[in-house]
Amino acid sequence: MAAKAGNSVGGVLPHPHVIGNAFAQHYYKILNESPEDVHKFYHDESILGRKPNSDGTLTSITTMRDINKHFVSTYLKGCSMQIDNVDSQPSHEGGVLVLVSGSFTVPDAMKRRFTQSFFLAPQKGGYFVLNDVLRYIPVEPETPPVKV
Repeated sequence: MAAKAGNSVGGVLPHPHVIGNAFAQHYYKILNESPEDVHKFYHDESILGRKPNSDGTLTSITTMRDINKHFVSTYLKGCSMQIDNVDSQPSHEGGVLVLVSGSFTVPDAMKRRFTQSFFLAPQKGGYFVLNDVLRYIPVEPETPPVKV
């Protein structure tokens, strides 16, 4: 399940913004509806960065088997997702860098804001996720307005 590059016209690939938006829409739809299939966006050399350790570093998950175990163990199936922004730019050797921000709301839990970056590496017929880093954004307690 590679991200498709879309049809090229005269050998010209779609703009990275088009690729990034199409990828994000497809990726989060699969994540929400069939998390057991999300690993198909990745290859064995892919690196998934998740769950900051107590020292602030990310845990890296590699190989499709371990990436699949990660997605199957998450509780994102059926959650509501809101994608606020998708920013993309061309990158190394025809790849596309994609930055997504939004939120997940898991049933019986509060909304969790996130930012996620992907490096989509080219492959025959499309792209695959070579790098993926997800960071949840801490919820700041609301402070009452200060009267001056």
